[in-house]
Amino acid sequence: MISGRRRQRRMTPWAGPLASGAALWLGLSAPGVAAPTLSISYAPGLDLRAIAETYLGDADLWPSILKSTGLAGLAELRPGLALTIPVGAVEETRSALTRSLERIQEANAIGAQVFAFEDISRAIALHDQALDLQKAGEWSQALALASESGTAAQAAFAIAEQNRDQAAEARLSDRQGWVEGQRPEDLGWGERPLNAILVEEEKVRTLSRSTAQITFRDAGRLRLNANSHAVIERMRVDPLKKREDAKVSLVEGDFYALLGGNSSRKNLKVDVPDVEAKIDSGDFWVRQDVSGAKFTNYDDQKVQIAARGDTVALGRNEGVVIRSGEQPRAKIDLLGAPVLVAPPDDGVVFNSEVQLAWQTDPAASGYWIEIALDPGFNTMVRSASGLADAGYTTGDLQAGLYYWRVSALDRFGLPGQRSQTRRFDMRIDTAPPFLRIEAPASESILREPSVEVRGESEAGAEVSVNGVPAAVAADGSYSVTVTAREGLNRLDIVARDAAGNETAAIREFVHMPDAAATVVFDERLARLSARHFLAPAREITLSGTTTADARLDVVDAAGAVRASTTSAHDGRFGITVALAADSERFGLVIVAPSGFESRDGFEASVDREPPTIRLDAPLPRLTSVEWLALRGRIQGGGTATLNGRPIPLAEGTFDEVITLVAGANAIEMTATDAAGNVAVERWSVTLDQEPPSYVRHSVEARPDGRVEVEVVAEDGTGLAKAAPFTVLANGEAHQGFLRYNKLSRSYKGTVAVAAGQAGRATLAEVELEDDAGNRARVRIR
Repeated sequence: MISGRRRQRRMTPWAGPLASGAALWLGLSAPGVAAPTLSISYAPGLDLRAIAETYLGDADLWPSILKSTGLAGLAELRPGLALTIPVGAVEETRSALTRSLERIQEANAIGAQVFAFEDISRAIALHDQALDLQKAGEWSQALALASESGTAAQAAFAIAEQNRDQAAEARLSDRQGWVEGQRPEDLGWGERPLNAILVEEEKVRTLSRSTAQITFRDAGRLRLNANSHAVIERMRVDPLKKREDAKVSLVEGDFYALLGGNSSRKNLKVDVPDVEAKIDSGDFWVRQDVSGAKFTNYDDQKVQIAARGDTVALGRNEGVVIRSGEQPRAKIDLLGAPVLVAPPDDGVVFNSEVQLAWQTDPAASGYWIEIALDPGFNTMVRSASGLADAGYTTGDLQAGLYYWRVSALDRFGLPGQRSQTRRFDMRIDTAPPFLRIEAPASESILREPSVEVRGESEAGAEVSVNGVPAAVAADGSYSVTVTAREGLNRLDIVARDAAGNETAAIREFVHMPDAAATVVFDERLARLSARHFLAPAREITLSGTTTADARLDVVDAAGAVRASTTSAHDGRFGITVALAADSERFGLVIVAPSGFESRDGFEASVDREPPTIRLDAPLPRLTSVEWLALRGRIQGGGTATLNGRPIPLAEGTFDEVITLVAGANAIEMTATDAAGNVAVERWSVTLDQEPPSYVRHSVEARPDGRVEVEVVAEDGTGLAKAAPFTVLANGEAHQGFLRYNKLSRSYKGTVAVAAGQAGRATLAEVELEDDAGNRARVRIR
């Protein structure tokens, strides 16, 4: 298109005097040689701007007079110099520019932008270049380009005029989802790509979740919504008369049309079954389904609808419902425009998905939302109808600018007035904001309960500390004061940028108010009193609990530090102190992690004498009784164990019973005094409950008439020194005792019998006994 230019002025003869003594003459050039000029003799006081205004029609063209005269500047002017005024060049250039502009406008008027786009674009570019050269005073070059522009415009006009009687074409200027078309010569439906050319009698249909926009030559457009089927029955254009006729048959579905702006359409007919519509409106909507047809009009121009012999004319914001086979019903006032709520106009949203919201209309049965990449909704991104709620989630969107509007649907399904169009800027930002914590220091120990939390984050980010918003400055620095509780405190700090990205950090510190530390020594420590401890040597080890993570210093009477330690996280401590004497007093300084000091003290003494263990009776070495009584007293002891088992003491006495097992039994008793001195006594007691075993015997008559008897026996613990026996001689029993002989490991003895009976004597019985007292009576047969 040609933009508006400064109005060219018509040159008129100058009738007034130029200056005193100035001479004027007209220089005529031969045809084809040079444009006519005027010459004026320069005199002091001559006004060049006045001359340019008079002869060239523009006072600002005085530099062209200097240039035509061959002067570089005003300084070269001198009295009597002949000034050359290029009246012919200026007039010819202006005329050529005017003709060029008229030819461009004539070509555009008959559709050169469609039929001869390259030629008309070249004509416009040449015209603009000629204007720039005119401003620069390059008249000959400007004239040449203006003439060339006119020639190009004439060529564009010829091409457009040649095509004005042909059937018009339309373009599939936008499509979302799957869009199909079928020309008269096509056997079936085929996909239509973006910018596909649509011709007369071509069918176009959209499928589920798809839309299609058909743009005509005059920029008028129809938007087919989902599941719609339309036929472009006729498209004819007469560019010279600025008239375009079209007829669209809606088989099924719905579309809306925008024919305003620069549209030169004079007649659009929309046919639906049993209904004929003549459209003068530039903004309307129509729907056709099995129930009938529906029309709405959003323009001051009328929509004429005829059905069953009745006609209704829809004005602005009116609609009508035509049931199948019926006449049009009464006109319906459309619902008002919804009020958009969020996001705000020109608002910035982040990361693909947007929550759109608008005010609820009580009269609405649903809503229709449209989202596009341009304010004219030529490039549709989303179109959703029948929404039950006053809100919509867009789903994933690419970064860029988006435009959206909403219409309320009444109980008949007629879309009401469109809302104001809003724009939002979608930005993809997935980088979380940085977050730095300057105070308090990590794991610091603070004595005051009021704690300032400060640091720095991304400018514009929101910062919260334990859910409490912090004050954030323009440079991203933040601060907030929290009240600490005694002990470990945790700060959950979250920085959230405008895109919703979050960075979280944890900072822990300890609040330790100033308070005297308490030292509790372990009960197991040997002591004479609560703070007087005993040690077996000149070194004592103390343990207990106090303030967690505190430093403990043991100082002597002179104030010198004799030992130091640090309590654990649970307050436990242990410390060993070397004693300089058998008894010393010490001070104990407790320094809390916060630096606060507390003082305590204790006394330590040396006790080197172990306790004594005394039995009431010595223990047997050997016994046949499986239980053993152990009684006695421990002098100077605090605790005692028997074979590792603690035993009770009653004022130092003990009374225990031990169950023995067969064989040797080791018995150990320990006694420990308060200072840790230990006494140990050990015994061994053998339990033998097995009697001796008989092995063999022999009986021998001696010459002196006595009988010598020998019995061999065995026992694990030792045999008794004597064993009673009985010998039978001629039926008479004779008793005696056998003596144990260690050398022969047998019992031997003699017994007197009646004269002459010794040879017939036999051993009848012997009683064996071991050292433990176990007996066995052996009868020999």
